[in-house]
Amino acid sequence: MTQIQKIKLPSDTCPFFKNQNIYDIENFNLLLNKYAEFEDNMTRNLPEIDSSKFSSCIQFIKKQRYLIERYKSQGYDVDTYIFRPDGRIVVGLGQESVREVSMTLHWIYGIPYIPGQAVKGVVSNWIISEGGEDDENFKLIFGDEDNKGKVIFLDSYPENNSFYVRKDIMNPHYTDYYTKKDFYPTDWQDPNPIFFLTLERVVFNIYLIYLKKDIRYLKIVGKTLEEWMIEAFKYGGVGAKTSLGYGTGQLTLIGGNM
Repeated sequence: MTQIQKIKLPSDTCPFFKNQNIYDIENFNLLLNKYAEFEDNMTRNLPEIDSSKFSSCIQFIKKQRYLIERYKSQGYDVDTYIFRPDGRIVVGLGQESVREVSMTLHWIYGIPYIPGQAVKGVVSNWIISEGGEDDENFKLIFGDEDNKGKVIFLDSYPENNSFYVRKDIMNPHYTDYYTKKDFYPTDWQDPNPIFFLTLERVVFNIYLIYLKKDIRYLKIVGKTLEEWMIEAFKYGGVGAKTSLGYGTGQLTLIGGNM
C-alpha cells in the first residue's frame, strides 16, 4: 500500500487516497507523474505496468487509423510502417520529471508513444550524418528555414496493448569522479543505482503522409526516404541509450496507397 504521507497532494485530496491502492489507477501518466512517493532516491519506486492497463487505449489507436483513412480518401499518399525494436526501447528519458527520469506518455490517455517530431529527427539526423543535408530533395522532404517539408511524420503509437513497461537500471560506480568531487575513478566510491523505465515487446505503427505526389520516390544522395528510414531505425535507433542497443530494430513497410 502506498504511503500517502510521501505523496505531495493537496490536504483536501489526501483523505481520498488513504485506503486506495494507487497502482489500481488506469492512467499510467497520472501514476508516474502525479502520484510519486517523495524520498531520497526518486527512481527506486518507479511503477511497472502490464498490458491490461492499456486496454482502454486501443480505441484511441483506432481513432488515429480512422484519420489516416480520411487522409487517403482526400487523395493524399500515405505509407504505413511497423517498427519492431530488437529489445527494449527508452523514449523521453531526459524530460523533466519529479522522479528524475521520465517516459513520453500521452497527456490524456497515458499511453507511451514516439512523437512525430522524434521520428522525423531520427531520420533527418541520420541522413545529415551521411552528408545528405545539402541535397535539394532533403530540403523538399524535411523543409528548411524558408519552406515547410512535404512529408508529415505522425506521432507513433503501439500497434496494440500487448507490451509492458519495465524497470531497467544504470549503475554509475564513480559518482564522485563524474561530479568532479574526486580527481580519479577510485574503488572506494559508492555505486549510485538509477532506475529508469523501458518499453518491452512493443510494436509501433509509423505513418507518413505525403503532401506532394510521387515524393516517396525521390532520392537523397542515391537512396529513397524509405531506404534511409530502414537504415536509421536499424543502426541509429529511436530514443535514449541507442549506443547501448536500446531502440534499434526493424522497420517494415506494410501498406501504402498510390
